Amino acid sequence: MTAEERRRQILRTLEHEGNVKVENLADRFAVSQVTIRKDLAELEEQGLLQRTYGGAVFSHRSRFNISFIERVQLQAGVKQGIAQAAVERIHDGDTIILDGGTTALSLASALVGRFRSLYVITNSVPAALELARAGYELLLIGGQVRNHSLTLIGPVAVGTLENYHADRAFLGTSGSTVSHGHSTPNPLDAEVKRAMIRSADETYVLTDSSKFGHACLTTYARLEEVSLIITDSNISNRFREEFAKRGINYEVVPTGSGNQPESSMAEAV
Repeated sequence: MTAEERRRQILRTLEHEGNVKVENLADRFAVSQVTIRKDLAELEEQGLLQRTYGGAVFSHRSRFNISFIERVQLQAGVKQGIAQAAVERIHDGDTIILDGGTTALSLASALVGRFRSLYVITNSVPAALELARAGYELLLIGGQVRNHSLTLIGPVAVGTLENYHADRAFLGTSGSTVSHGHSTPNPLDAEVKRAMIRSADETYVLTDSSKFGHACLTTYARLEEVSLIITDSNISNRFREEFAKRGINYEVVPTGSGNQPESSMAEAV
């Protein structure tokens, strides 16, 4: 079992039992208590739990359910790299939009302490909680709550976005294909993403490479409609070739400590 799998199991145990003990987890996973303490420290750093004497409980930032927490953890290092590349596209004083995706949440974390001033518009309660400590101007748009991720969708969210203009929007995607573009399984979520694109001068899609080749129920943007796709270096050659053929702008962020950037810190096509 990998460390990532063990940490997901720890979170599942925490969801069912309300608290966990280091000693019990060490016995369950047949690892040392030192290893379990490192796991709990890493999960606490991600805001997913709060350590207590001899164990841990859920943190106040983890009131959304386990499926979202697991998605936050999935490809966490890759998402952090993508978020860091996205930060380089932002300038002091910008107005930016963040959607409710887990990679956009990584971007919210990366923004803390990086700029003197920003105006951030988001439909993500977790991102708003993350940014609340940054001192930026923050607009959390209203709408219908998606319980599994605490994002706000629906006509109210769309109507709010129509009243604002942003320099840049940063969106996640549940799937991306050449024929169907960027997509999401929820039509109401798609409407909000389209409104974000209309409100912004530039749109960036932040996605790990595992999303390529998958089409979800509702397309919210064709590949050509976004300014730039930022992804990781595991993107297949087939997609690289298709992007080059169609003139799709994308940036590749190296993954793994041993990898070297393909061009400066990333590859731009």
